Amino acid sequence: MIDNLNESQKRAVTFNGKHLLVLAGAGTGKTKTIISRAAYLISNGTNPAKIHILTFTKRAASEIVTRVKSSLENNQAQNLRGSTFHSWCNQLLTHFPNLFGTTSFTIIDEDDQVNIMKMICGKNYLQFKDIRIKAQTLIDIYSFARNTKRDLNESLRIKLFYDLSSEKQLEIINETTPIIEKLLIGYEKKKRERKYLDYDDILLVVATRLARDENARNIISGLYEHILVDEMQDTNPLQWDLLNPFQEKSHLFCVGDDAQSIYSFRGADFNNVHSFKERVKDAEVYKLEDNYRSTQQILDISNWLLEMSPIQYNKKLRAVRGEDKKPEIINVENNWEEAEYIADKIINNYTSNGKKYNDHLILSRNGYYTATLQAEFIKHKIPFIVYGGRKFMESAHIKDLISAMRIINNKDDEIAWMRYLMFWDGIGEIKAVKLLESMIALTHIKECLDFLKETKYAYLNNIYLALNAIYENQNNVPKAVHKSYELMKKRMAIKYKQDWEKKRRPDFPVIEELSKNYSTIGEFITETLLDNTVNKSPSLMDADIRESHHQDHVVISTIHSAKGLEADICFVMNVTPGSFPVSRAIGNFDETEEERRVLYVALTRAKNNLYITRNLHSIHANQNNYFNNNKQEQYFLTGLPENLCIQSIKKRETIKYASDIDKPNELILPMWTNLETPKNDPA
Repeated sequence: MIDNLNESQKRAVTFNGKHLLVLAGAGTGKTKTIISRAAYLISNGTNPAKIHILTFTKRAASEIVTRVKSSLENNQAQNLRGSTFHSWCNQLLTHFPNLFGTTSFTIIDEDDQVNIMKMICGKNYLQFKDIRIKAQTLIDIYSFARNTKRDLNESLRIKLFYDLSSEKQLEIINETTPIIEKLLIGYEKKKRERKYLDYDDILLVVATRLARDENARNIISGLYEHILVDEMQDTNPLQWDLLNPFQEKSHLFCVGDDAQSIYSFRGADFNNVHSFKERVKDAEVYKLEDNYRSTQQILDISNWLLEMSPIQYNKKLRAVRGEDKKPEIINVENNWEEAEYIADKIINNYTSNGKKYNDHLILSRNGYYTATLQAEFIKHKIPFIVYGGRKFMESAHIKDLISAMRIINNKDDEIAWMRYLMFWDGIGEIKAVKLLESMIALTHIKECLDFLKETKYAYLNNIYLALNAIYENQNNVPKAVHKSYELMKKRMAIKYKQDWEKKRRPDFPVIEELSKNYSTIGEFITETLLDNTVNKSPSLMDADIRESHHQDHVVISTIHSAKGLEADICFVMNVTPGSFPVSRAIGNFDETEEERRVLYVALTRAKNNLYITRNLHSIHANQNNYFNNNKQEQYFLTGLPENLCIQSIKKRETIKYASDIDKPNELILPMWTNLETPKNDPA
């Protein structure tokens, strides 16, 4: 394995000092390096049982251990172990119950945590009803506070009230903190009474004991000569506390990239990597800068982005593969132009350039922004899979609307009836089941509508009106969508009030536009829900990327779910002022610089072709309130040297369906022209 390493990798793998941080830039072979390090230690006499590998998923840990074992002969690495932080701590609690005081404790999962919190909230109903925060949200906030070692006020500000003004934040936090504190104390008390340990307790118990008890510290640190940590940039303050006691007796070998630290919202601490040498005595830092993934032109724009940061990253990626095409920046007028441009490019690549769909990766800052793109892909029969968040048609608010249309299409659709009935205020499971029984007993949907209209219950009126609007417009799908939405939107705004305006309401012009391609409700439902989309929409954490690539589909991903992804052709969407950095980060140095790293991660996913789209309309609209308020320098592409990219302006055109193309030479590609954008464009 040593012979197959470059000089930088070889230097890291054969390191003979106390502690080492390997700053492994994107595409520089960090996994190969950590595998080679473990194999090198074992082949040079280290007992594999004295080595432990820590990473963030069971799959990654298993893969690293398996590859180490396969690289060595005669079962040399038989006793090598790798695990997640939680699994590691659970092993310690199990093997040393007397040391940690966990002799008779039971581990509980997230569902158990939420159920306990619901019990506590129920006992404190009068106070709990005033704050209107779900039990799951309370658990999430408490977990964030413990993993980041922040107080409750700060955790509430970051996780729950980030989009409010400072004054409003302070007012709400002062009102809610005493109530939430009471609930959390009750939660902890209940756990102790029942001898439960939750997910975070597993780490906390070990970290606290090691920090306070020298005897425990000596016993546990004596088990390991070498601790190898993968993805060090994703560790949080609590995980740092777990590693810190091993400085004295063990060797730390940590691999990570401060430029790819983008998970502070989960608690990850940028300084665990960036300040490693200051935090760890006798530590050295080596760099891996030879990139095996991308061309030099792609790395040039990525390197420039980091060089513009006030933070000194002090590394510059070099392409082993050499040079090729410059990245392209495509300026569009709206997100419909953007979606059609991307769809057009993919169809052209597929039919004329010999590319597969899975040669394409599309990245967005937020999952909800890809709604228009997903609709465009459905319309043009482009197969896709989504990482991070839900697919457009799987979103709860869209499924609410579709449930009403499913009823008109098939009045015996029990699942649709239950969802639609329980959507309305005042109808729970019992009422819904009784109404459903009445509907199923009738023979025709018109009889159902008459029943709802004539029954003298006021709450049935809205139920009737929305269904009747669809019934009367069965052969005019856009009108059916529009009218039913207008009748349901007031209830939707209440049901989804937390993110209605920003995330959910903008989806309905998209679905109305999509519906224009279908002549009947039945066709619309079938095509949009079943055709050309992958059945599952897994998060990257649970997905086997290599397995998913056996199917040919475009990958659409949020940038935060894109770690580990790469593609020949990569589109980064909406790199526009107000999006990079996102508006709420402006004025906050740490958040703004994390946003820069988010964009850096996106750019470095591309192998050969990088396309960056941005919205000219947003740039123009923001000129007064964005650029003229001394915020121009906050936009990450301000000052981008012309020689680093190609810029072009695209105008909206209609393109052919991918499914209509039988032979490559039959495709007539549109010419992008300077035609005006249609005035009735809903975007």
